[in-house]
Amino acid sequence: MARLAPDAIFAGGTVLTLDRRGRTVEALAVVEGKIAALGTTREMRALAGSRTRKHDLGGATVVPGFNDAHCHVLAFGLSLLQVDLKPATGVAEILAAVRARARRTSAGGWIRGHGYNDNKLAERRHPRRQDLDAVAPAHPVWLLHASGHMGVANSAALRLAGVTRDTADPQGGVVDRDPHGEPTGLLKETAQQLVTRAIPAATVAQAKSALGAASRRFVAEGLTSVQDALAGRLMPRELEAYQEASRDGLLAVRTSLLLDAERLPVADGAIDWGFGLHGGFGSDRLRLGGVKLFLDGSLIGRTAALSAPYLSDPDTAGFLLWPESRVAAQVERATRGGWQMGMHAIGDRAIELAVATVERVMGTRARRLRPRIEHCGVLRPDLIRAIRRRGIVIVTQPRFIAELGDGFRRAIGEERLRLCYPLRSLRGCAVAFSSDRPVVDGAPLLGIEAAVSQRTGSGAGYVPGERIGVLDALRAYTLGAAYAQFQESVLGSVEVGKWADLCALDGDPRAVSPDRLGRLGVIMTAIGGHVHYRR
Repeated sequence: MARLAPDAIFAGGTVLTLDRRGRTVEALAVVEGKIAALGTTREMRALAGSRTRKHDLGGATVVPGFNDAHCHVLAFGLSLLQVDLKPATGVAEILAAVRARARRTSAGGWIRGHGYNDNKLAERRHPRRQDLDAVAPAHPVWLLHASGHMGVANSAALRLAGVTRDTADPQGGVVDRDPHGEPTGLLKETAQQLVTRAIPAATVAQAKSALGAASRRFVAEGLTSVQDALAGRLMPRELEAYQEASRDGLLAVRTSLLLDAERLPVADGAIDWGFGLHGGFGSDRLRLGGVKLFLDGSLIGRTAALSAPYLSDPDTAGFLLWPESRVAAQVERATRGGWQMGMHAIGDRAIELAVATVERVMGTRARRLRPRIEHCGVLRPDLIRAIRRRGIVIVTQPRFIAELGDGFRRAIGEERLRLCYPLRSLRGCAVAFSSDRPVVDGAPLLGIEAAVSQRTGSGAGYVPGERIGVLDALRAYTLGAAYAQFQESVLGSVEVGKWADLCALDGDPRAVSPDRLGRLGVIMTAIGGHVHYRR
């Protein structure tokens, strides 16, 4: 029987397979979207037929396609349409940006912004509703903090939401008030929903457009897979938008959805999304992952639950969003329903609760069930040992070191910083890298640079002893992320039988100084052997 020629070959480069043997090859062949052979350029070109797509790598270094294990895909896409406040260094800059958008927005239309960080503002404070009233008196305004765990509304937005001095703090949230008891406009954690519920939801068409915009950015950065860490919260028909965007080719990257635990139905003591549907359902392009549960808040927002008060704010140690019994019940329901559980826990008190809940609910089954701790920020040696023992997956964000590290240092001090988003100390643990985008810049190479260089945005050293090697960082952003979603058999390394998801770089990460890794350029991204981006 005649040998079938491959559908595509990629040849003429250096391919870092990141397999267990750490092999390096020159070329690969693709059949039906999967890697069929690896070898030299000469060997792979000899396999080509008349219809084989031939891709000359031109000496590029190829790595497995990056996989962001924790980002917010739709939120990021929608944020591209909002006022970008990340560059702001003072309240005046924020107000100028809001004023400019107000001039282009019909009276009564919502103005939304994102990404401001009070820790980086000269005034070291949040904008207040009166500030926003002065520049947008005819528009409701909602500005989301960089952490995503709080935001500021103006008076018009508070009126539409029905928030007054008599509004009680919701469970797991805080309505910030001035000395006279009036809302300042700042809403923390679950209190944000008081206003966000009043904002008109995106339509399916708008959401599809946003997902397409996000996808184009992803492939330009070498991402071939993403895991949305809170699907189902932003709009009523959110999953319909995901399904249609994937079907129509707008959402090119492989996407796994972690669903909001608070919005899933319970039947017979288990989370049951109808007819026993659970994580893993879907296709190789769009699938259901686990469920997501928040245990605490944000470190830079001083709402992450710590075991001792913040250095920068000794009057608070943050807080847990839910009682421990409720957390245990949610994890039990998810586990009984066949869902992987991802728990947002940043402070060591919240991480301690997450670990204790896994011990109590899952016990020796934890390694098989692969519970995840999302962020896992402020750690302690005893918690690391317990996480390692149970095989809990740590889904961390090294880019936080660069963009938020200076704020972490001010918030908790040098001693606790030593195990704040650590890396080297996690050896022996299952670790997946991610971005939490749009909280920070989500380009994987920037995250890898932060992991290897351990430098903050100010240029200061973060925790030099927690540096890891570039190959370890690459594996965490590929194979580690695939493991976090039970996909390591088909994603995360360049091996025969796995999907031909590839990222070609204009330099070899092994030969670049740590502080230049983020400047490497992506020159090609392929998903299933099809090129979706070429520089």
